[in-house]
Amino acid sequence: MDKLLTEKEITELSKYRFNEELDRFFEASNVLDEAFLKKFMANLSSRIGAPSEKVAASIFIKRYAFLAVIALYAMTAWSKKINVSLDGVTMESASGEGNWLPSFSFKDITVQEWNGAAARSEWRKRVIRDLFAKNIYPIIAFFEKTFGISRFILWENIAVYVFWVYESELTEHENALEDFTFLIFEANGSLFGRYKQNPLQKYYAEKSYLEEWSEEVRIRKTCCFTYKLEGSSKRCKTCPCNLNARNGRCQDGEGFCSAIRGLA
Repeated sequence: MDKLLTEKEITELSKYRFNEELDRFFEASNVLDEAFLKKFMANLSSRIGAPSEKVAASIFIKRYAFLAVIALYAMTAWSKKINVSLDGVTMESASGEGNWLPSFSFKDITVQEWNGAAARSEWRKRVIRDLFAKNIYPIIAFFEKTFGISRFILWENIAVYVFWVYESELTEHENALEDFTFLIFEANGSLFGRYKQNPLQKYYAEKSYLEEWSEEVRIRKTCCFTYKLEGSSKRCKTCPCNLNARNGRCQDGEGFCSAIRGLA
Protein backbone atom coordinates (compact mmCIF):
# COMPACT_ATOMS: atom_id res chain seq x y z
CA MET A 1 0.00 0.00 0.00
CA ASP A 2 1.32 3.44 -0.93
CA LYS A 3 1.85 5.89 1.92
CA LEU A 4 3.63 9.17 2.51
CA LEU A 5 6.82 9.78 4.42
CA THR A 6 6.10 11.13 7.88
CA GLU A 7 7.24 14.60 8.91
CA LYS A 8 9.81 12.99 11.17
CA GLU A 9 11.16 10.91 8.28
CA ILE A 10 11.29 13.93 5.99
CA THR A 11 13.28 15.81 8.60
CA GLU A 12 15.64 12.88 9.00
CA LEU A 13 16.19 12.58 5.24
CA SER A 14 16.90 16.30 4.98
CA LYS A 15 20.28 15.53 6.56
CA TYR A 16 21.07 13.64 3.36
CA ARG A 17 19.99 16.44 0.98
CA PHE A 18 16.32 15.60 0.58
CA ASN A 19 14.28 18.76 0.08
CA GLU A 20 10.57 18.75 -0.74
CA GLU A 21 10.68 22.18 -2.38
CA LEU A 22 13.53 23.10 -4.70
CA ASP A 23 13.64 26.60 -6.18
CA ARG A 24 15.85 25.84 -9.19
CA PHE A 25 16.03 22.28 -10.39
CA PHE A 26 16.15 19.90 -13.33
CA GLU A 27 14.93 16.35 -13.92
CA ALA A 28 17.59 13.68 -13.50
CA SER A 29 16.52 12.14 -16.82
CA ASN A 30 17.70 15.31 -18.59
CA VAL A 31 21.35 14.30 -18.18
CA LEU A 32 20.71 11.48 -20.67
CA ASP A 33 20.11 14.14 -23.33
CA GLU A 34 23.49 14.99 -24.86
CA ALA A 35 22.63 18.61 -25.68
CA PHE A 36 21.39 19.27 -22.15
CA LEU A 37 24.31 17.42 -20.62
CA LYS A 38 26.97 19.36 -22.51
CA LYS A 39 25.48 22.69 -21.46
CA PHE A 40 24.98 21.50 -17.90
CA MET A 41 28.56 20.24 -17.58
CA ALA A 42 29.92 23.50 -18.94
CA ASN A 43 28.00 25.38 -16.23
CA LEU A 44 29.04 22.90 -13.55
CA SER A 45 32.69 23.04 -14.59
CA SER A 46 32.61 26.83 -14.31
CA ARG A 47 30.92 26.81 -10.93
CA ILE A 48 33.17 24.24 -9.21
CA GLY A 49 36.39 25.12 -11.04
CA ALA A 50 36.75 21.85 -12.91
CA PRO A 51 39.42 21.92 -15.65
CA SER A 52 37.55 19.46 -17.88
CA GLU A 53 34.18 17.82 -18.41
CA LYS A 54 35.70 14.53 -17.30
CA VAL A 55 36.53 15.97 -13.88
CA ALA A 56 33.10 17.61 -13.64
CA ALA A 57 31.45 14.29 -14.52
CA SER A 58 33.21 12.58 -11.63
CA ILE A 59 32.14 15.31 -9.20
CA PHE A 60 28.56 15.12 -10.48
CA ILE A 61 28.39 11.39 -9.70
CA LYS A 62 29.86 12.01 -6.23
CA ARG A 63 27.00 14.43 -5.60
CA TYR A 64 24.45 12.13 -7.23
CA ALA A 65 25.47 9.38 -4.81
CA PHE A 66 23.27 11.05 -2.21
CA LEU A 67 20.24 9.83 -4.14
CA ALA A 68 21.42 6.34 -3.25
CA VAL A 69 21.93 7.43 0.35
CA ILE A 70 18.34 8.72 0.55
CA ALA A 71 16.79 5.64 -1.06
CA LEU A 72 18.84 3.11 0.90
CA TYR A 73 18.29 4.91 4.19
CA ALA A 74 14.52 4.75 3.69
CA MET A 75 14.74 1.09 2.69
CA THR A 76 16.78 0.00 5.69
CA ALA A 77 15.54 2.34 8.42
CA TRP A 78 11.81 2.16 7.68
CA SER A 79 11.35 -0.57 5.02
CA LYS A 80 9.98 2.07 2.65
CA LYS A 81 10.64 2.27 -1.08
CA ILE A 82 10.93 5.77 -2.52
CA ASN A 83 10.03 6.25 -6.19
CA VAL A 84 13.42 7.02 -7.77
CA SER A 85 12.42 6.66 -11.41
CA LEU A 86 14.67 8.82 -13.58
CA ASP A 87 11.86 11.06 -14.76
CA GLY A 88 10.59 11.43 -11.20
CA VAL A 89 13.79 12.65 -9.56
CA THR A 90 14.52 16.37 -9.49
CA MET A 91 17.88 17.81 -8.55
CA GLU A 92 19.05 21.28 -7.62
CA SER A 93 20.54 23.12 -10.59
CA ALA A 94 24.21 24.02 -10.99
CA SER A 95 23.58 27.71 -11.57
CA GLY A 96 24.89 30.15 -8.99
CA GLU A 97 28.19 30.39 -7.16
CA GLY A 98 30.16 28.42 -4.62
CA ASN A 99 30.47 24.72 -3.98
CA TRP A 100 27.68 22.63 -5.49
CA LEU A 101 26.03 20.37 -2.89
CA PRO A 102 22.65 19.77 -4.55
CA SER A 103 19.47 18.66 -2.84
CA PHE A 104 16.99 16.16 -4.30
CA SER A 105 13.24 15.97 -4.50
CA PHE A 106 10.68 13.64 -6.05
CA LYS A 107 7.63 14.29 -8.19
CA ASP A 108 5.84 11.32 -6.63
CA ILE A 109 6.26 11.56 -2.87
CA THR A 110 4.36 8.37 -2.05
CA VAL A 111 6.36 5.39 -0.80
CA GLN A 112 5.75 1.65 -1.00
CA GLU A 113 6.06 0.11 2.43
CA TRP A 114 7.01 -3.52 2.93
CA ASN A 115 4.08 -4.98 4.83
CA GLY A 116 5.34 -8.47 5.55
CA ALA A 117 2.95 -10.15 3.12
CA ALA A 118 5.85 -11.16 0.85
CA ALA A 119 9.48 -11.94 1.61
CA ARG A 120 11.43 -8.80 2.43
CA SER A 121 14.37 -10.14 0.40
CA GLU A 122 12.31 -9.99 -2.81
CA TRP A 123 11.00 -6.53 -1.97
CA ARG A 124 14.57 -5.41 -1.28
CA LYS A 125 15.69 -6.62 -4.72
CA ARG A 126 13.07 -4.37 -6.33
CA VAL A 127 14.32 -1.39 -4.35
CA ILE A 128 17.92 -2.04 -5.39
CA ARG A 129 17.05 -2.71 -9.04
CA ASP A 130 14.99 0.46 -9.38
CA LEU A 131 17.72 2.54 -7.76
CA PHE A 132 20.80 1.15 -9.46
CA ALA A 133 19.82 -0.68 -12.68
CA LYS A 134 17.09 1.75 -13.72
CA ASN A 135 18.51 5.04 -12.46
CA ILE A 136 22.22 5.14 -11.65
CA TYR A 137 23.46 2.65 -14.26
CA PRO A 138 22.06 4.52 -17.32
CA ILE A 139 23.71 7.74 -16.14
CA ILE A 140 27.07 6.09 -15.50
CA ALA A 141 26.99 4.32 -18.87
CA PHE A 142 26.13 7.57 -20.67
CA PHE A 143 28.82 9.54 -18.84
CA GLU A 144 31.44 6.93 -19.71
CA LYS A 145 30.44 7.10 -23.38
CA THR A 146 30.14 10.90 -23.50
CA PHE A 147 33.16 12.00 -21.47
CA GLY A 148 35.50 9.03 -21.73
CA ILE A 149 35.66 8.64 -17.95
CA SER A 150 36.00 5.13 -16.59
CA ARG A 151 32.89 3.57 -15.09
CA PHE A 152 35.16 2.19 -12.36
CA ILE A 153 35.74 5.72 -11.05
CA LEU A 154 32.05 6.54 -11.21
CA TRP A 155 30.91 3.35 -9.47
CA GLU A 156 33.43 3.88 -6.70
CA ASN A 157 32.09 7.40 -6.26
CA ILE A 158 28.74 5.76 -5.53
CA ALA A 159 30.22 2.93 -3.45
CA VAL A 160 32.03 5.13 -0.94
CA TYR A 161 28.75 6.78 0.07
CA VAL A 162 26.93 3.44 0.23
CA PHE A 163 29.63 2.21 2.63
CA TRP A 164 29.39 5.44 4.62
CA VAL A 165 25.63 5.39 5.14
CA TYR A 166 25.67 1.80 6.41
CA GLU A 167 28.81 2.07 8.49
CA SER A 168 28.10 5.48 10.02
CA GLU A 169 24.42 6.39 9.74
CA LEU A 170 22.42 3.15 9.91
CA THR A 171 24.32 1.15 12.52
CA GLU A 172 21.47 1.25 15.06
CA HIS A 173 18.83 -0.14 12.70
CA GLU A 174 18.05 -3.84 12.84
CA ASN A 175 18.02 -4.38 9.07
CA ALA A 176 21.33 -2.61 8.47
CA LEU A 177 23.73 -5.56 8.64
CA GLU A 178 21.52 -7.85 6.56
CA ASP A 179 20.83 -5.19 3.92
CA PHE A 180 24.46 -4.13 3.69
CA THR A 181 25.70 -7.73 3.44
CA PHE A 182 23.24 -8.45 0.64
CA LEU A 183 23.95 -5.21 -1.19
CA ILE A 184 27.73 -5.65 -1.23
CA PHE A 185 28.35 -9.40 -1.13
CA GLU A 186 25.25 -11.22 -2.33
CA ALA A 187 23.34 -9.06 -4.82
CA ASN A 188 23.58 -10.24 -8.42
CA GLY A 189 25.18 -7.90 -10.94
CA SER A 190 21.93 -7.64 -12.91
CA LEU A 191 20.40 -5.64 -10.04
CA PHE A 192 22.88 -2.87 -10.92
CA GLY A 193 22.58 -2.83 -14.69
CA ARG A 194 24.01 -4.90 -17.53
CA TYR A 195 26.56 -6.61 -15.34
CA LYS A 196 27.37 -10.18 -14.41
CA GLN A 197 29.19 -9.09 -11.27
CA ASN A 198 28.16 -6.69 -8.54
CA PRO A 199 29.93 -3.38 -9.39
CA LEU A 200 30.11 -2.28 -5.72
CA GLN A 201 31.79 -5.34 -4.26
CA LYS A 202 35.25 -4.74 -5.75
CA TYR A 203 35.60 -1.50 -3.80
CA TYR A 204 34.98 -2.96 -0.37
CA ALA A 205 38.10 -3.63 1.67
CA GLU A 206 39.21 -3.47 5.26
CA LYS A 207 40.21 -0.04 6.50
CA SER A 208 43.87 0.84 7.06
CA TYR A 209 45.29 2.99 9.83
CA LEU A 210 46.98 6.12 8.49
CA GLU A 211 49.35 7.75 10.94
CA GLU A 212 49.20 11.14 9.23
CA TRP A 213 45.43 11.24 9.87
CA SER A 214 45.46 9.25 13.13
CA GLU A 215 42.48 7.20 11.96
CA GLU A 216 41.44 4.16 9.97
CA VAL A 217 40.27 4.82 6.43
CA ARG A 218 39.31 2.69 3.45
CA ILE A 219 41.71 3.50 0.62
CA ARG A 220 39.96 3.94 -2.70
CA LYS A 221 40.85 1.87 -5.73
CA THR A 222 40.54 4.87 -8.07
CA CYS A 223 41.14 8.62 -7.97
CA CYS A 224 38.00 10.77 -8.18
CA PHE A 225 39.88 13.88 -9.51
CA THR A 226 38.67 16.16 -6.71
CA TYR A 227 42.23 17.43 -6.29
CA LYS A 228 42.01 18.92 -9.80
CA LEU A 229 39.32 21.41 -8.80
CA GLU A 230 40.29 25.05 -8.57
CA GLY A 231 41.45 25.82 -5.06
CA SER A 232 42.21 22.19 -4.25
CA SER A 233 45.86 21.44 -3.60
CA LYS A 234 45.80 18.11 -1.81
CA ARG A 235 44.39 14.72 -2.58
CA CYS A 236 41.70 13.09 -0.47
CA LYS A 237 43.08 11.08 2.43
CA THR A 238 41.55 7.96 0.84
CA CYS A 239 43.16 8.52 -2.59
CA PRO A 240 45.15 5.53 -3.90
CA CYS A 241 47.52 7.85 -5.74
CA ASN A 242 49.03 9.46 -2.66
CA LEU A 243 52.06 7.21 -2.77
CA ASN A 244 52.54 7.82 -6.50
CA ALA A 245 51.74 11.52 -6.63
CA ARG A 246 54.46 13.82 -7.83
CA ASN A 247 54.05 17.59 -8.11
CA GLY A 248 50.31 17.33 -7.54
CA ARG A 249 49.63 15.02 -10.47
CA CYS A 250 48.55 11.41 -10.64
CA GLN A 251 51.31 9.23 -12.03
CA ASP A 252 49.24 8.43 -15.10
CA GLY A 253 47.26 11.68 -15.40
CA GLU A 254 43.55 11.31 -16.16
CA GLY A 255 43.95 8.17 -18.21
CA PHE A 256 43.51 4.56 -17.16
CA CYS A 257 45.92 4.50 -14.25
CA SER A 258 47.30 1.22 -12.99
CA ALA A 259 44.70 1.11 -10.23
CA ILE A 260 41.84 1.30 -12.73
CA ARG A 261 43.39 -1.21 -15.10
CA GLY A 262 43.59 -3.65 -12.21
CA LEU A 263 39.80 -3.49 -11.78
CA ALA A 264 38.99 -4.34 -15.38
